Amino acid sequence: MRYEAKMIKANPMLVQFGLTLFICFIGLQSVCNAQAQNAPGQIEVERNKALVRRWIEEGFNKRDLKVVDEIFVETLAIIGVVIGRQNLKQNMRRRFTAFPDLHVRIEEIIVEGDKVGIWYTALGTHNGEFEGVPATGREVSWFGFDLLRVEGGRIAQGRFIDDSLGLMRQLGATLLPPSKK
Repeated sequence: MRYEAKMIKANPMLVQFGLTLFICFIGLQSVCNAQAQNAPGQIEVERNKALVRRWIEEGFNKRDLKVVDEIFVETLAIIGVVIGRQNLKQNMRRRFTAFPDLHVRIEEIIVEGDKVGIWYTALGTHNGEFEGVPATGREVSWFGFDLLRVEGGRIAQGRFIDDSLGLMRQLGATLLPPSKK
């Protein structure tokens, strides 16, 4: 018995569709593999974001200072100077005393590696002394940006900038040049 090879003429559109489908499948597989490789990094990013959100939501908005002990290292450094958790809590207490209804709203969070940046707006009523300015009863708001570094699941370093000048102006404070003697 003899077999003859027959040429089957393939439909070019069908071949192109099959090739496109194959390429898409390979591409999808590559994307899935890349996502699987990035998953551990993505988990850490989400964990760091949650840590900073917790500080704002529980620490500031719920006034739970115990959270500072849980999420900050004991030797917390601000702009390279070790202030520790106790000084951070003292600073937060001063703000709670001056602005009893203080609320901090996170506008944006950016994470890169072990660093978390938050852009926020703070709102409150000035019902207690703040930075030498007696209570005015004024509703005020200010904005700021905190850049925090997470180390071993805790916040270890921070750099804070805010609109202190704008806040002080809202409180009626004025800047005077030093008197000449």
